[in-house]
Amino acid sequence: MRRHLRSVCLVLAFLVGGFFHETLSGWSAWLPIGIALMLSISFIGIDVSKLRPHRLHLIIVFAIEVVGLGSFALARLAGYPVLAESLYYCGCAPVAAAAPVIVHLLRGKVEFITMAMLISHAVFAVLTPFILPLVVHEPQLGYAEFMLLVAKQMASILAAPALISVALRVLYPPCKAWAAKLGDVSLGVWILNLTIISAGGIHRLIMLHVSPMEMLPMALGAVLICVFGFLAGYRLGYPEYKRECSQALGQKNTVLTLYIASQPYASPLAYLGPVCYVFCHNVANAVQLSLAERERRREEEARKA
Repeated sequence: MRRHLRSVCLVLAFLVGGFFHETLSGWSAWLPIGIALMLSISFIGIDVSKLRPHRLHLIIVFAIEVVGLGSFALARLAGYPVLAESLYYCGCAPVAAAAPVIVHLLRGKVEFITMAMLISHAVFAVLTPFILPLVVHEPQLGYAEFMLLVAKQMASILAAPALISVALRVLYPPCKAWAAKLGDVSLGVWILNLTIISAGGIHRLIMLHVSPMEMLPMALGAVLICVFGFLAGYRLGYPEYKRECSQALGQKNTVLTLYIASQPYASPLAYLGPVCYVFCHNVANAVQLSLAERERRREEEARKA
């Protein structure tokens, strides 16, 4: 029931953002707070004692960077800089904070995907300030100035939640139970984030008067990266970690890269890639959960027989 609610809210967020884009696009100051709050709730409930690094975690992080930078390089060499930027936002995004929930529903190893989520966010926070100035063309900012700007943004939305979560767990250990109790709060913040991001992106696109044919490459690129991520992850982790690795490479924290894509220094049209990716990985998860439920029912029927 909850996953269906999430899908409905996803559509509503984009509809509300579209209808009220002029008003809600001015709420962008909320986004870093909203993203940091979501991640804080996720981080605070993690039982670090159960986490174990695995060689596949390094391969997953490496694969995320290869997909993000590789797709960027191919599109850039082909002469499509805006498409290249859009594909980078889709491919480089770290593992989604909701991935452990999906893996749990798929009866996979939650500790494995949680470790992958934490490592991918740490790597993203460290590498993005160095890489993004090379991806985004911003003539008004030098490399060092741009790098410091992005570093400050990464610190506010990624490093701060991690440090706050660690401090709370040390000072007040019972706070670990807050994550489960604040699940609805996290969902509400996620919906508000998407609504504001969609409003800001749609407002910028309307101002640009973009045609559907100009949008098509961004949408197709997002679909290809999403499909590749889920399938490559399944193959990478087969047979023991097939579901976990599929989620790690397919389900992305697109709210994070949508926040980056909505910044003034980003190309407005590049925003479309991660927007389409949001729909793609939610559709993929809906299919996987449906197949997992069918498999569970067959197993129950076989036991009864």
